[in-house]
Amino acid sequence: MGLRNLQTFLFFLLLMVLGLSAPLSAAEGKRLALVVGNSAYTATTPLANAAADARAFTAFLKENGFEVDSLINVDRAGFARGLSNFSKKIGPADTALFYFAGHGMQLKGENFLLGLDAELLSEFDVDAEAIALNSIISIMERKASLSLLFVDACRNNPIADRLNASVEGVTRGAALKGLAPVSSTGSGTMIAFSASPGQVAYDGVGENSPFTTALVEHLASPSLEVGTAFKRVIRDVRIKTNNVQSPQIVSNIAAEFYFNASAPATAVAASDFLAQIDFEKAERIATARGWQLYLAKHQSGSFSDSARAALRLLEGGGDGLVSPQEAESRMRLTQSQRKEIQLTLSDLGYDIGAVDGNFGQKTRRAISRYQKALGLTETGYINSVVANRLELVGVTSTNSVVSADEARLFEPEDLKGLETDERIIRAAQCLRGKEIIYGEFGSRLYVAVYDRHSSWQTAKSAAQRCKAHLASISSKAENDFVYGLFEADDRMFETGFDGNVSYKMGPWIGLEQDPGGREPRGGWRWLTGEAMTYNNWLPNHPNEHKQGDDFAMFYAHLDGNRDTADLKASTWDDMGPQNSSHGYIIEFR
Repeated sequence: MGLRNLQTFLFFLLLMVLGLSAPLSAAEGKRLALVVGNSAYTATTPLANAAADARAFTAFLKENGFEVDSLINVDRAGFARGLSNFSKKIGPADTALFYFAGHGMQLKGENFLLGLDAELLSEFDVDAEAIALNSIISIMERKASLSLLFVDACRNNPIADRLNASVEGVTRGAALKGLAPVSSTGSGTMIAFSASPGQVAYDGVGENSPFTTALVEHLASPSLEVGTAFKRVIRDVRIKTNNVQSPQIVSNIAAEFYFNASAPATAVAASDFLAQIDFEKAERIATARGWQLYLAKHQSGSFSDSARAALRLLEGGGDGLVSPQEAESRMRLTQSQRKEIQLTLSDLGYDIGAVDGNFGQKTRRAISRYQKALGLTETGYINSVVANRLELVGVTSTNSVVSADEARLFEPEDLKGLETDERIIRAAQCLRGKEIIYGEFGSRLYVAVYDRHSSWQTAKSAAQRCKAHLASISSKAENDFVYGLFEADDRMFETGFDGNVSYKMGPWIGLEQDPGGREPRGGWRWLTGEAMTYNNWLPNHPNEHKQGDDFAMFYAHLDGNRDTADLKASTWDDMGPQNSSHGYIIEFR
């Protein structure tokens, strides 16, 4: 059987298996829910949408098999009675869900949800006039097999301001806007907050809040487990609030839970099945390049609009984390690549003016028109998606940083099927368990590895295990690129004060001195055997400070005991086997 026939056979076998076994809920008992929505507050600002949010979520839960107790505009006593009645229904095999929309606050690190009658004239009124979120969590964990809590209670609350002002000697334990973080939960519990700790969430300008709108839209997607679905909720809320509000999930659920338990995997069309698999991979990869690769493979379909929105959030386009100008700048396009882009756009029928490598008004207008044709935001600036689509007709954009600003884990299984550069997959495989940042300069892939207290030999061995080598650097542009890979990740640097200077030590690179080499700068060579056509030694270095200082790393220092936070450590220093670093740079060719 040929490879293609084998792949086809396995694909249809997978569909058959999925058709026989629909996703199962983590619990086989009843689905029970308590939904609370408080809008008509009397002692603080009323909320336009909280009650409507609760009604919308109630309808959503009933459609997905939940028995729902719904409390709309209740005071503290009514809230407490509702909780008591709800807790009595829960059995040990049941799934219990609690949803709250309304005002909430934190006091001394504990979260409280407010009934309509809460006045809270002093901190001593909180226990009597509010409901502690921890008490709700405790009841549900004690009685249910699976506990799900959705808390849309971080809205701007003037009571917190008033109470904060009344607390004598205000400290970090006083009343604060937003909710406090929940560090841990019991087994089988998931808590989803509408905003990150300390953030204030939006009530929304439509019928419902951004958080509840996203919950209703994504939680019951066919064959989508709740943890994966919530990632889409986070993305949608960030997009709708221009990245001001970012939901948070805290989960210790071991089993999978599906809101849409009646929808088998075969409900997803075969053409969308692979797209969904790739989409979930791209969600886990969570980089601009991951979304770019997804869109190159799935230019249309059920998930393409969501993929484009996720990409815009990462690399600019009107509502992203960086401006469109910055996104293009990070591409590091050469003059010849710019000309190739102009020629390609011209071949596609766009008026770009002169083919000179300069993106003037006509070229910018052509880029905007091309983006519109692709269904992208019309910015007039090149980004990864545009470059990737142009690559299909001859333009190669290789000089871009392709992963995040900070080192993180990449699973090889997520990269396979999306990533077109086998070197990246190989790096993820041989460095499995290590947090990495990777980027491409010219035809070379560089991987910055975060590895605390790594020696020169540790770094060299890791590179050899990957059938690669520690980085060699032959120009200022290359040095700047490599340093830029890890510069934003403070963990990649070791800092300290040795009694004379405040130092900042970066990752190891592939530069070593011959055993017979003597300073100044005698006998230094790259591990690849390349000649040293470029060097970037710190002034008065290498200095053979200690015998055996025969290996190089990124390094800089300041005289005296100084703050090195803003010190740019892009120069090199010679170190010995007694020294360690927090990382190293591996180069793949």
